[in-house]
Amino acid sequence: MSNIVAVNGEATVTVPAGESIAVFTQGEAQVSRTIGFPNYPDQTTLIGTVKNGQTVFGSYSSGATIVVESTGSQPVFYEVGTTPQVQQLRLNAQVQGDPTNIADGGSMAFTPAALLSGIVTATPTAGRNIQLPTGAALDAASEFAIGDSFDFSLVTLAAFALTITVNTGVTIVGAPATAGTSGAPARFRVRKTAADTFVVYRIA
Repeated sequence: MSNIVAVNGEATVTVPAGESIAVFTQGEAQVSRTIGFPNYPDQTTLIGTVKNGQTVFGSYSSGATIVVESTGSQPVFYEVGTTPQVQQLRLNAQVQGDPTNIADGGSMAFTPAALLSGIVTATPTAGRNIQLPTGAALDAASEFAIGDSFDFSLVTLAAFALTITVNTGVTIVGAPATAGTSGAPARFRVRKTAADTFVVYRIA
């Protein structure tokens, strides 16, 4: 579940090296970065304002200290990871970002960012398998507590089926394939069950 900053509150967040921070609000938030210098006081500089949506800051190759401040009339949510996605972005506002298209080929794979985009499409020229990310890669992508979940849809844009396949730390329950009809969708729920471990359920 996403971290929350109450109205008029603020949070100081340590972003590990190589990761980013996603900030979402239906109001307004200011995001600043604190930088320390030897023998000088820390300096905090505004790096962006988030209004009624999500903004991702980073990645930060050496890590960063980020201050998230609620400056509007709504709480602010944030998550840290390699491809962070605030869950409340869709739960509270029904916002849908750009779908992810996976290029056709003999070796097709989802990235964590593709799954977190919510809608994944492909135009296969034959029946294709698409491999899920590892559980470790998914766990690093955003902040998931045990029991957290998110949904995604897979849509084939040609008259061939797309079949999701397992990976280390990720299993599938239910039918893993779309129909072999252009425009056929399949809906899945991804649930964290332990560290670096997820189960993907077919739900529609």
